[in-house]
Amino acid sequence: MVKCQECGKEFDKDRGLHLHIKAHKLSIGDYYHKYYPRRDKHTKELIKFKNKEQYFSSDFNNKRNLKTWLKNISTFEAQKYCKDLLRKRKDEKGLVYSPSEVELRTLPMPPIPFYQELFGDYYKLCEDIGYKNKFKKTPVRKNYKETFSKDHLIYIDSREQNPLDINDFPTEVKGLKFGDYCLNDKEKTRNTYIERKSVPDLIGTLSSGLERFKNEINRAAEEKAYMVVLVERKLSDCLAFNRLKHVYKKNTRVTPDFIFHNVRDLIQKFPHIQFLFVNGRDECVRIVKKLLLSDALKEKYDLQLAYDLKLL
Repeated sequence: MVKCQECGKEFDKDRGLHLHIKAHKLSIGDYYHKYYPRRDKHTKELIKFKNKEQYFSSDFNNKRNLKTWLKNISTFEAQKYCKDLLRKRKDEKGLVYSPSEVELRTLPMPPIPFYQELFGDYYKLCEDIGYKNKFKKTPVRKNYKETFSKDHLIYIDSREQNPLDINDFPTEVKGLKFGDYCLNDKEKTRNTYIERKSVPDLIGTLSSGLERFKNEINRAAEEKAYMVVLVERKLSDCLAFNRLKHVYKKNTRVTPDFIFHNVRDLIQKFPHIQFLFVNGRDECVRIVKKLLLSDALKEKYDLQLAYDLKLL
């Protein structure tokens, strides 16, 4: 039972309470600010209310405040807080795999490079907490050379509606069971397929098209294939897609929080998939060739981390 702090009335669920709060001429956020005030650890301002789970799990209003606060406390305190974040997320969400760079960057948590600097080995830390590691080490290698033979060519799915302009390498349009791009040499790429997404594609796929996309991921698993979802926009832009012109329709109810909740859910449920966000279509072309023609995929790295570190 949940009790209204304004009048004492009790409700079976939060939903009933939240509907009732309006009778007191209070917004849900105002209600929680009044009776359960929580403040940003850095600025001491009230935590902004989006939903109850977010409100009670947030210690900061933005990652900038988190970063500043961590820099101003002792190393011991920072280590304890950051380790507790990983442990709490594992326990509350039932996570199996250590959070990837995409997951951490879309949550109110420090990114992998910060953990690496603070603890020395992010993946060892995750292992100690009880996570399984998809990736064994952080990427350090630069300059992956593209090597190929005269027989190599890149397949482009016949259903790809807006194919990338790969002019300087042989391509062939072919019906693929999943993905949009692959090399005609499965051994070289560890049987990797690249699924290209524009931001509107990403929004549609991770909302109304989610079940269909899960079926596609399962087909890839049956073929023992690896999938890289390559998004032709920076992650920071995608996290605020509701502010991007020509991308976000004002009448849609889909939010970045909803989309990236589904991104994180897919990353945890399917060990054979990664998401990689890059800076534009030209960069997409470069990354498709880099992934399919070099030995970058053989390293089994977190690709977003490698890209952010400018190693791809």
